[in-house]
Amino acid sequence: MKNLLALTFTAQLSVLWPSVSHSADFAAYEQKFPLKGKKDFHAVLEEGEALLTQSTLTAQQRTYVLHRTALHLVRLGEYNRAQHRLDALAIHLSAHPDDSMQGKYHWVSGDLAYRLSDIQTAQTHFIRASEFFSRTQDWRMLSHSHRMIANAVAKGSPDLGAIEHVTLAKHYAELDNNIPLHNAAFDTEARIYKLFGQLDRALKSRQTQLDWLKKQKAPNKDSVSATYYGLAEIFIDFGDHQAALNAFKQSYQYDQQMNERLYMGQNQIRIGEQYLRLNDLNSARAAFEQAKAINETLSHKRNLGWAIAGLGRVALAKKNYSQAAELIGQGLNLITSDSNPELYLKHLVMYANALSHQNPNLAIEKLEPSFKPMPTGTMVEAAKVLAFAYQQQPDFASALRYQTQATELLEQQAEQSRLTRLEAKKRDTELHLETLKVNQLQSGLDEQKRQNKLQSVILAAAIIVLLNFFLMFYLYHLKKRKVMEKETAVLNQALTLKQQLLADVSHELRTPLTVLKLNIEALQHNLITDPDATYTLMQSRLSMLNTLIADIYELAQADTHSLQLDLHTRPAKALFDELLSAIQPLVAQNDLTLNAQNTLSETLEVTCDINRMHQIFNNLARNSCHYSNKPGQVSVTIAQQDEQLVCHFEDSSPGVSDEDLPRLTERLYRCDKSRSRDLGGSGLGLSICQKLTELHQGHLSLSHSSLGGLRVTLTLPLTARAPSGD
Repeated sequence: MKNLLALTFTAQLSVLWPSVSHSADFAAYEQKFPLKGKKDFHAVLEEGEALLTQSTLTAQQRTYVLHRTALHLVRLGEYNRAQHRLDALAIHLSAHPDDSMQGKYHWVSGDLAYRLSDIQTAQTHFIRASEFFSRTQDWRMLSHSHRMIANAVAKGSPDLGAIEHVTLAKHYAELDNNIPLHNAAFDTEARIYKLFGQLDRALKSRQTQLDWLKKQKAPNKDSVSATYYGLAEIFIDFGDHQAALNAFKQSYQYDQQMNERLYMGQNQIRIGEQYLRLNDLNSARAAFEQAKAINETLSHKRNLGWAIAGLGRVALAKKNYSQAAELIGQGLNLITSDSNPELYLKHLVMYANALSHQNPNLAIEKLEPSFKPMPTGTMVEAAKVLAFAYQQQPDFASALRYQTQATELLEQQAEQSRLTRLEAKKRDTELHLETLKVNQLQSGLDEQKRQNKLQSVILAAAIIVLLNFFLMFYLYHLKKRKVMEKETAVLNQALTLKQQLLADVSHELRTPLTVLKLNIEALQHNLITDPDATYTLMQSRLSMLNTLIADIYELAQADTHSLQLDLHTRPAKALFDELLSAIQPLVAQNDLTLNAQNTLSETLEVTCDINRMHQIFNNLARNSCHYSNKPGQVSVTIAQQDEQLVCHFEDSSPGVSDEDLPRLTERLYRCDKSRSRDLGGSGLGLSICQKLTELHQGHLSLSHSSLGGLRVTLTLPLTARAPSGD
């Protein structure tokens, strides 16, 4: 029908302007519009440029060609040429006014400004375009205009007034009976809600869009697939990976029906990622394998690299670090930082993670140049990977520096999250007001005859809402002030603790460093009569420094939840007999007597990290050796209470005061001189024991010992061993 009308219009032009010798060329050019599907924009642009050189074009024909060539230049990204062409069109329209073409001039000008990020200019042009299309009652272009106004408003500032224009875009698309435009308006609505952090409304919009699409006589499968994909993205933001997985699978099924292999491959990648989140490694591997096979047939480098890297992530989850590094490295070479910097950086961190377990130097070399202290999930993981890699070297100072950065970035993320939640609450209040405006607008579009009556009702509602808004605003600021006061108090307390910790660490480092400096100067000036003894003393002080740094780093790992346990289930009695045997020589060489009693049943089992349990017992034993008078006693009793294992670790005098007792697990806390750390401890042993016990789902407490010293009580969960069959 449209082609028939174009031919009729061309025939009329040939009658009105018989001197036009190239009307056939124009007719052929005109019939190529409107554009649908993939077109060769360069070829069509060349045809239009050739037509503009012809002096025989009518004013209407020249207007048409100027508009179309400007549109093509914008789509091809030739923005300077597009602006010159639009300037020529504006001059031409001033001499030959045409409301429809005036609207299209402003629409293309708005599109150009939008692509150049000149949002205010874009918004102005789109509003002017809607005014001209209202005069001509061009519902299709009116829908386009209001949808682009919504995009410009949302991109320019967090203004939920954009939803009003989305509502108008839907309305005019419905008047034009234009399903693709109506669907595009739904897409814009969901994107705006998601941009403003209103995930529940974005989800509702997508679900409404899906229901609306399925009610159509012939639902567009491509649109349904894209809507399911958008739903999955929102579910990911909610953290509901099972729902996201189901949505991606639905999207994949529609792509499969249309044989859209590009989107099939990408959907399988996203499906694999959700399986990884759900810890279903076999299903994740199958999805990534399928994505790899699809993208190999398409020769799509980025998605192929993404799929191969996904297989590497599965290997990484299985702790197969060699295979993980090889696969993720292959994927990185195909993704490249130029094509998708964010995706590349995310996988670079995973690549370095895999390398850090086998080749920490290479991991540092690959990742460190890309590390930036920004509060993003990727950078937090990067800091943790670098900390682990430096620990493997071992370079505890660098490891501690990156572990500290990871902690700081996590704190910044938490603060950003808090501010985002406050902003979301504020926008939610604004959105309630905006909803009234949208409802008012929809009522006006549906029933224009009742406008006068509705105005009085809306005015009363607006007054009530305004009063509620001011009340909510007042309560919000009142609550915010209280929260800020509380946060200030907590922050001041944290700063005080931080300053105390820094002072204690400085003291702990200064003492051995001073001893080292004095001995080095004495050696330098030949003031030492026994160099070997001096070297032994210096080695002892260096060992103390290294122990202190290692202990501080281990506590920093525990604070950022980076300390992982290698859990195994062992018979409880045999394990604790082994732990007691391990500390026997240490206790004996310090002139202490070990009295041990293990009454656990042979049928009981305990799940723990055996190396960490040795560390706990070794720390407790060293604590007793350092701070007990010689000769002395160490008593260890291990028994079952209900479903728990209870271990009492006691030593002889001297003891600690009631005031000092609850503070012994504080880091670097100084007690009286009888339990001074000058005897060799780092001051962090009990703190580490407490952290490791908590990681084992246990509890550590301190009390006075009947032997005159300190009593440490360790509680761990137990399980009964199933009887073996005959």
